[in-house]
Amino acid sequence: MYKEHLYKNLEREIVLLKQLARVIEEKDLDFRPHEKSRSNIELMRYLSGLGANMLRWFIDNDLSPEEWAKIREHQKTLSIENFPARLDEQLVTIKRYMDAISEEELLTKVVTLPSKEPMLLGMAIMNAPVKWLAAYRLQLFVNLKLNGHEHLSTKEAWTVLEP
Repeated sequence: MYKEHLYKNLEREIVLLKQLARVIEEKDLDFRPHEKSRSNIELMRYLSGLGANMLRWFIDNDLSPEEWAKIREHQKTLSIENFPARLDEQLVTIKRYMDAISEEELLTKVVTLPSKEPMLLGMAIMNAPVKWLAAYRLQLFVNLKLNGHEHLSTKEAWTVLEP
């Protein structure tokens, strides 16, 4: 039940991102509210793999500097057109990782966050990929509003709308 709860939270973030992806235009890609913040295309690149990469970090623990370089190279090929497909691919990977772990592991396996903080796997999934997907999705939402998408409202930020 706990595993399903965590998966459904990850899935919801991907669904909300795909919903937001529909409004992104070419003019939005380079927008950043401040010179030291991520641009929208940088946020999209990060969001397109964040959940799956963190589950890989926790479960396979095989993200060497070379693997991170491959991930960054793959992210560079992201576009408005393939963003929804990348989100779909990420959800498939998330599902595969979630299927590979047990309810007991969520409650007993200790993993280490990138910040070096040890945490139980279930708690780590909630505190890293779930929260990070939500936070960076919302940053993308706010950036789009700031860049002229006044029609976006709280509903588009938090509610799964019909297709």
